Amino acid sequence: MRDSRSLLVSLTVIAMTACGEAGHDAETQSLLAPGMDPTELQSRVEKFESSDIDFDDSALEPWERAVISRLVEASDVMHELFAMQVWSDNPEWKDRLARYAGPGADAARAYFDLMVGPWDRLEHDEPFLDVGPRPPGAGYYPADLTKADFDVWIEAHPTDRDAFTSYFTVIRRTGTSGGLEAVPYSEFYSQPLERAAALLREAADLSQNPSLSDYLRKRAAAFATNDYYQSDIAWMDIRDSRIEPTIGPYEVYEDQLFGYKAAFESFITVADADAGAELQQLKDWLPSLERQLPIEDRYKNPNRRFESPIRVVDEVYAGGDTRAGVQTTAFNLPNDPRVHEQKGSKKVMLRNVSRAKFDRILTPIAQQLLAPDLAVDVAFQPWFTNVVMHELAHGLGPTTVTLPSGNRVGVNQALREHYSSIEEAKADVTGLHCLTVLSSKGLYSPEFLKQAFVGHLADLFRAVRFGPTDAHGKANLLQFDWLLEKNAIVYDVESRTLSADLDAVMAANRELATVILTIQARGDYDAAAALLEKYGSSVPAELQAMLDRLGAVPVDIRPHYMVREKMANWN
Repeated sequence: MRDSRSLLVSLTVIAMTACGEAGHDAETQSLLAPGMDPTELQSRVEKFESSDIDFDDSALEPWERAVISRLVEASDVMHELFAMQVWSDNPEWKDRLARYAGPGADAARAYFDLMVGPWDRLEHDEPFLDVGPRPPGAGYYPADLTKADFDVWIEAHPTDRDAFTSYFTVIRRTGTSGGLEAVPYSEFYSQPLERAAALLREAADLSQNPSLSDYLRKRAAAFATNDYYQSDIAWMDIRDSRIEPTIGPYEVYEDQLFGYKAAFESFITVADADAGAELQQLKDWLPSLERQLPIEDRYKNPNRRFESPIRVVDEVYAGGDTRAGVQTTAFNLPNDPRVHEQKGSKKVMLRNVSRAKFDRILTPIAQQLLAPDLAVDVAFQPWFTNVVMHELAHGLGPTTVTLPSGNRVGVNQALREHYSSIEEAKADVTGLHCLTVLSSKGLYSPEFLKQAFVGHLADLFRAVRFGPTDAHGKANLLQFDWLLEKNAIVYDVESRTLSADLDAVMAANRELATVILTIQARGDYDAAAALLEKYGSSVPAELQAMLDRLGAVPVDIRPHYMVREKMANWN
C-alpha cells in the first residue's frame, strides 16, 4: 500500500574509489542499452529534483537517537534485500557500474541508484543498461517461468498452493528436472535477515518504550520464522512513541507476474502527535463510511475492527521498495487480511515528503495544466487530507472473496497481477467518495471538498507521469480516461488546459468506485483485466498534449536524508 549501505548507497563515491584502487579493471566499453544516448540518460536523472528530507531532532532523548541510528542501519539491509528481489544480477551490475568509465558513466550510476536496477520504472520498464527485458516476476521466480507453467504446477501439486502463493516465499527450480519449489524468505535471504534482526534487537534493548521494543523484537523473530502475523499486530499496537518504524516485506508491486510476493522496505519516522490527533477523528467515521460505500450491502463489512490509527510523521530515512523510482508520501499497512479483520490497518502520512512534492511538483503542474478557475483552488491541506482518505480507503471494502472453486482467498490473490493497480484506483475513488459523505455530514465545507477534488485532478497528472507499468500511474490513467469519457473533464485545445464540471466529476468518481469495489467483491480477474485494458493501458492524445508541457517540472524528488549529518553530531 513505496532511498543504502550494503548494495546501492552512494554509487558515485564507490565508483571513484574502485577506479582509483583498480584503474586497470575499469570498464570502458559502453554498458548502456542499444540506442540509449548518454545525454538522454542524464536528462532522465534530472527529472528527479534533489530534496533535503529533514526532521526536528531537538526534543529526542539520547536513547531515541541511539534507536534511530540502529534502525537506519537496518534500513540499509532492507535496501540490499530489495535490490536482490528486483533482480538477482543487481549486485553484479552494481560492481560493474562502480568500475565503469565509459559513455554516460555518472548518469548510469545515478539512474541505477534511483531505479534500484537497470530498468526505467517511468518508461515501461525499458532497460537503460544493456541487460534485456525486465522479467515480470522480478527476482521472485525463475526468469523463464510463465503464468501457465506456474498454474500447471499448482494444478498438479495442489498441496503447494499456499506456499507458492505466499507473500514470503521465492520460487526456484529444483535440480535438472524442471521442478519447482517455494523457498521461505527466512531461508533464501537468511544472512542479510540475520544482520537486520541483530540490529532490531539492539534497538529494542535501547528503547525505553515497551510497545516499540515489543514490535522490534517480534519483527526480528519474524525474519527467522517467516511468520509476520504477530509482529504486524505488535506494529499496530505501538503506543506513545515518537519513533514510528516500519520495516520488513510488505507491498507486492514488484511482482508483475502474479502480484503475490512482498518486497522488503523500511520507513524510519518521527511522529507529530498533535497533527495526528487532528486526523484521528476520521477513524471514528470508518464504520459509517463502510456502510455508505457505493456497492451492494452484501459486499460490505461494517462489523470489522476499525482500529485504524493514523500517524502524521516526518520521514527520517527509508529503504527498499519505497525508494525505487517514485517516493512514497503515505502508506497503509499491514496487508495481511487477518490483521485487517482483527485490528484494521495503520495509516502513516509522511508530511515532509508530501510537502516537498506539493511545493515542487503538484503546484507547478496545477498552474500549467488546470484552467485558471481550477488552479486557484489547489491548496495543501485539502490535498493532504485527500491523501489521508486514500490511505483510509485501503482499509474499506472487500478484503477476501470466495472463488467459484470454493476457495476463500485474499482479493490480491483473486486479481493477481492486476490487484495493485485496481487497489490503488479503489483507494483514490473510494477516498474521494468518503470525503463527499463527510462533507454532507458537515465535517468538511463544500469549499474544502471542492479544493480536495481539484487537488486530485492535478495529482492525476503527477502520478500518470510515473508510467503505465507503475501501479499508481496505471491507476491514475484509469481515472483520467474514465473522467474524459464521461465528459466530466474537458481538454481546451486553444489554452491547452483542463477544465472540469466538478459535479460531474463527483458523480463519475462514485460510478467508478462502484465498478471497482464490485470487481474486488467478486474477485473478478477478467473484469479487472478488461477495465485496465480499456481505461488504463494507453495515454489519450489530450493527456499526452498536456504532459508534453511539463518538461521543466520534476517528475519526482530525489531524497537527501539529513539524518546522516545529524547522526554524525549525535555521536
